[in-house]
Amino acid sequence: MTIHSTIRKTACITGATSGIGAAFAKRFAKQGYDLIITGRRKEEIESLSNTLSTEYKIDVEVIIVELSDDKEIALFAKKIMKIQNLEILVNNAGFAKENFFHKEDFSTYEVMLKVHNLAVIKLCHAVLSNMVSNKKGVIINIASLGAFFPLPINAVYAASKSFIKIFTESIYLELQGTGVKVQALCPGMTRTDFHEKMGFKKNTYYKDKGLMKAMTPEAVVEISLQYLEKDKVLCIPGRSRQLLSYLLRFLPSKVIYKMVSSVMHK
Repeated sequence: MTIHSTIRKTACITGATSGIGAAFAKRFAKQGYDLIITGRRKEEIESLSNTLSTEYKIDVEVIIVELSDDKEIALFAKKIMKIQNLEILVNNAGFAKENFFHKEDFSTYEVMLKVHNLAVIKLCHAVLSNMVSNKKGVIINIASLGAFFPLPINAVYAASKSFIKIFTESIYLELQGTGVKVQALCPGMTRTDFHEKMGFKKNTYYKDKGLMKAMTPEAVVEISLQYLEKDKVLCIPGRSRQLLSYLLRFLPSKVIYKMVSSVMHK
């Protein structure tokens, strides 16, 4: 007698404790994926894990990992490399520190570049061979609207997000015809605890209209997946943000610098 077993698909999301990462975790759990989720706030992410596993009858593995630690990221990459049925990787983990470049401790930038860039390319490299062999898979790398223009007081953050954008576009071109989809998700203002960690009060920082209008994480995820269905490598949620990114391609640098400076110094 032959016993047939059903191997369920797995999705891995970094920085899944809250915000966009948690919204992706909830969405994929609803679709029946088993999950591997990472974060640093143990109590919060385990609470999310318990909720998702109970509600959707899926397996959720929580891994507390410091993505800026060479040994920890190496072990994590080795782990997910061995998962043959891992179909989705979302590189969402990240942070910002608003300060003049020369006034911030340099160690902050070392951590930021490891989390935003080195961890992303290491995890993408770890999963891509299996995805290409399986002729299916999805990688979503979270960049930012800030990847399209300079950001004073967030210089390294903007540069690191630009790196993610260009890296993702480059492997997108490499992977044409393989069945593997990749996307650079470039959200603008989103209602998460991201800015609260930077010291901003969400009730006064987020706006209800214009370019600074804040979207919900769920809306960002919905648009991301819609773009993915159409195999669009760049996803900029929100029409006003899309228009801005389009205009920035044609405006002279002097005009862009003046626009950005006027906004940042308000």
